[in-house]
Amino acid sequence: MELLYQILRSPWYCVSSILVCLLYAVYLKIRPLHVDKSVPRVEGFSFPILGYLPHVIKHWHEWPSECMRLCRLFKKTWGGPLPNFGGLPGAYFYIHQEPQINYVLSNVDLFIKGDIWDNVLGELLGQGIFAVDGDKWKKHRKLMSNLFSRNLMRHNATVTRNKLLQVVRQLQKKIIAGDADAGVDVDIQDVFFRLMFDITSSVTFGTDLDSVGEEKQHYFARAFDEISFLCQQRFLDPLFLIKRYWQVGTRERRIRQLKHVIDSFVDELINDRRINLDLVKMDILSTYIESANKSGELITNDDLRDIVMNVLLAGRDTTACALSWTWYELSKNPLIVARIIKEVAEVCGKNTHDNNENHDNEQNENGAAHDQKYTFENMNKLRYTHSVALEVIRLHPPVPSDPRFATQNCTLPDGTRVPAGAGIDVCIMAVGRNEEIWGHDASEFRPERFLNEKEPSPFKYPMFNAGPRMCLGRSLALMNMKLAMSILLPLFEFQDKLGHDGEYKWTLVESMKGGFPVHVTERKASGI
Repeated sequence: MELLYQILRSPWYCVSSILVCLLYAVYLKIRPLHVDKSVPRVEGFSFPILGYLPHVIKHWHEWPSECMRLCRLFKKTWGGPLPNFGGLPGAYFYIHQEPQINYVLSNVDLFIKGDIWDNVLGELLGQGIFAVDGDKWKKHRKLMSNLFSRNLMRHNATVTRNKLLQVVRQLQKKIIAGDADAGVDVDIQDVFFRLMFDITSSVTFGTDLDSVGEEKQHYFARAFDEISFLCQQRFLDPLFLIKRYWQVGTRERRIRQLKHVIDSFVDELINDRRINLDLVKMDILSTYIESANKSGELITNDDLRDIVMNVLLAGRDTTACALSWTWYELSKNPLIVARIIKEVAEVCGKNTHDNNENHDNEQNENGAAHDQKYTFENMNKLRYTHSVALEVIRLHPPVPSDPRFATQNCTLPDGTRVPAGAGIDVCIMAVGRNEEIWGHDASEFRPERFLNEKEPSPFKYPMFNAGPRMCLGRSLALMNMKLAMSILLPLFEFQDKLGHDGEYKWTLVESMKGGFPVHVTERKASGI
């Protein structure tokens, strides 16, 4: 008894007891959520506390493809436990079948974006429409819904058309400067990212930053890319909240620097627009400010900054990726290219190099007169070209996954029990190649599957999201893709220079790994 009393009085016992209590408290905080054993999971990669996290880390660079492989393997909802710490929610479930997708994406109060978006991407998205839930999201949604009018579509068509004609002139000059018959080599993905940055910035805040015309991308675009990449790295860093708070590590310090660069640039634009509101009427920023002024609503620079950043992310990166993958697929399918050119000629008339040589002399405030054929209305008549755009996005969704988080315990239509707090990922890449939905040729590029058919339910084709959070910019993105095909394909031939293997780089979007170097030559008249 005396020995026990001495042990209890020992300072080592007190210290060890405190440590045990602390460790147990930490365990209670980070322990994984319960996942039923009936839920298929990755074998050989389940560890105490860590769950299947080692498997995620191993395949992170190709995680959308690994999710697709496991969806095909299990043929139902699958998932597993994870630590409940940092950017990890305690468990994740992965869905790729229509009933589950419908249930999750239709119930926006049950399955929310959650705090993770604000924590991980706060410096990039702020309190914008992609990062918030509830009343904040409803407010953003209502305001944004009013913006995407036919007038905006027509204005965007004019901006896009004129920027594409700038690309045409630059390609022609490069070809003429060299050997006209030999052509020129370009990274077409870089061209499309520059193009969409200029288009989106013009439509969003009424300023053309002319990335297309400069040797280097605009510093704002470079900062935007870098902060997107660095913020995404936080998803696999359970200590990122601590590192961010104390500014530990080069990543967190660099994110803060980039945020200052971005905020300073956007702040200057916002202040200029507030002062010169009467000079610009069509851009989204001006429309927001004008609407707030009329209603007497207070809208801060921070509010406007978040709006701008969210629209830029959605408008530039996703469409630029979609266009890059379009050129990848078309480089392998010359017959499809010929059919696009034929349809464009029938709807818009033939586009030739002679038509574009005098563009600078013919341009007026609405664009070149002879290019008015590339209108919003005419783009809607390009049914085959529209099918090509849908097929590209089906196989190569710019955003290959869509995570949500359960606010309470629930059961999916297939019987999978999901605990409150767990993450649910709509595996969009897997949906696009799901043979249950698209048939045995689901992995083949075949635009005809959409031609003269009623467009599929968004729960079968969730590439633009579905349910109440359906993408407002869907028509805008598809129109920009059709404009690019309509203007560039009749004028130039694009050949895959290195034989791209179709590998992707996964950040917040799915871009082509290593870019897409192509050899560009003028298309002969007989090919139009």
